[in-house]
Formats: sequence, C-alpha cells, structure tokens
Amino acid sequence: MRNENKTKLLIWAVILLALLNISTILTIYFGKDNKQMEEDSIVIDPESSPLSGRYLRSHLNFDSGQMEVYRNQSRKFRTTANIVIHNLNQYKQLLSKELNEEVPDMQQINNYSDSIGIAHAQLKKVTSQFYLDLRQICNQQQCEGLREIFSPLFMDNPHMQGQGRGAGRGRRSNGSM
Repeated sequence: MRNENKTKLLIWAVILLALLNISTILTIYFGKDNKQMEEDSIVIDPESSPLSGRYLRSHLNFDSGQMEVYRNQSRKFRTTANIVIHNLNQYKQLLSKELNEEVPDMQQINNYSDSIGIAHAQLKKVTSQFYLDLRQICNQQQCEGLREIFSPLFMDNPHMQGQGRGAGRGRRSNGSM
C-alpha cells in the first residue's frame, strides 16, 4: 500500500512538472513574439497606435513584397531615429542640468539649445525619408492611408502656439472690436 501511494504521488509530481515546463515554454515563446512586435513598432503619435508591420498590413493592405520593403526600411529608420532620439535626450538633460546650476553658463545653454534644434531637424529628415520610402511602394489608395497615418508628424502641435494664437488675454470674441 505504501509503494502505491508513493507511485501515485510521483506520477502527480511528474504531471505537475510537465505542465509547469509546458507553461514556461509557451510563456517564453509568446513573450518572444510580443517583444518582436514591440521592436517592429514605431510610435509616431503617442495618442495613436504604433506603426507596425501588422498595422500597415491591416490598415493599408500591404502585400508580402511591400512588407519586406517595410521591414528593411523600418530597421534602417529605427536605427537612425533611435540614435538621434538618444542624442536629443542627452542634450535636454544637459540643458536642464545647466539651467539648474548656481550660476548658469548662457553660452552652454545656447549650445545645448542649438543642439536640440539640430537633433529635431535630423529626426524630421529621417522620418520624412522613411515616409517617402514607404510611399514609393504604395498604390494611390495606400498613399492616402499612409498620409493619414503620418500626418500627425507634419502638422502643427496644438500645445505649442505662437503669438496671436490661443484664448489668452486680448483675444477678441465674436469678431467684434
């Protein structure tokens, strides 16, 4: 009787360990797919969906040839854009640090500000080239969809308004003087 109980216990232990191994393998496998999907995604507008291969395939009906071009161009774009974004973030940190010094150096502040502007320009250039590369592989209908997807990058930012815009003091209401 004792051996029978030990055998049953060992069988249940083996079954439990097998299930644990299977769940671990599935977690690793599906976790790898999610990580790959995140790496293939490009966030254009934080309020919208990431621009991934799946997104383009479903929204623009990209075929396999277009998807291959997208993957190649996307890799090139992400590599360059990530370097520019890294530099941009470094300049912002240096600027913030300098602004909070006991006696800020105005020349350094100007240099960091200029570097931030240059990095923004580089990012716009890289993004524009990526858009143009994708547009070359699109038909007319796909070009319209691509334009809508990328348009937030090339539009005015409503949070950054210059003089004469906004609802601050001095704004005329109802067109009257």
